[in-house]
Amino acid sequence: MLLDKAVADEAKKPGSGANGVARALTLTALTQLKGDGPERRSLVFQFLRESNFPILAGSDKQRGANLSAYDLSWANLSGADLIGADLIGANLSGAYLSGADLSVANLSVAYLSKAFLSKANLSRAELIRANLSGANLSGANLSRATLIGANLSGADLNEANLIEADLFEADLSRADLSGANLSRATLIGANLSGAYLFGADLSGANLSVAYLSRANFEKIKWDVKTQWPNRSLFEGATNVPDALKKQLGL
Repeated sequence: MLLDKAVADEAKKPGSGANGVARALTLTALTQLKGDGPERRSLVFQFLRESNFPILAGSDKQRGANLSAYDLSWANLSGADLIGADLIGANLSGAYLSGADLSVANLSVAYLSKAFLSKANLSRAELIRANLSGANLSGANLSRATLIGANLSGADLNEANLIEADLFEADLSRADLSGANLSRATLIGANLSGAYLFGADLSGANLSVAYLSRANFEKIKWDVKTQWPNRSLFEGATNVPDALKKQLGL
């Protein structure tokens, strides 16, 4: 495929026969490396990246590769093209995914604790009950992502795009959400205790029944469409703007 340009070009077309062969060989290689260290698994993604083979990504013609329950812990997947990939239950703990494209991917119940996802594209990704505790998601695109029941405790979401994200009952305790865009996000029943929300945009967000104890609200943005929980759930919150205190009767 590398030496024959015609075959290489055909292999890069999702849905083609050559692409299917390349995909099967890649998944076989990853399976065979399952018991080895992350360095060897990283070599597979390095090869795909440097050879410009979008083999694991999905398209209008086919779904993303099935990597469900794969062990990719601590592997270097920076810049990986994993659009629409099935990563349900995959182990990506400590994985380096900076700049990776995981849009529309299914990462439900995946283990991403301490993963590095800075500036990764996770728009419209499924992350239901995924474990992202301590993960670095600074500058990541999570717009319209589904994070229902996800564990984001202690995660770095500085400047992250969470527009219209579904964070129903998600755990965001002690998370850094400074400068994050949470406009029109669903945060019903979310745990934001101890979260750092400096300069976060909560315009139109739904925080009904959200737990906001000890959260830092310095310089937040909100509007008349923002839905707040009962004032009892603000217990211990710090730097709540005076205008918001007046609005909520705090």
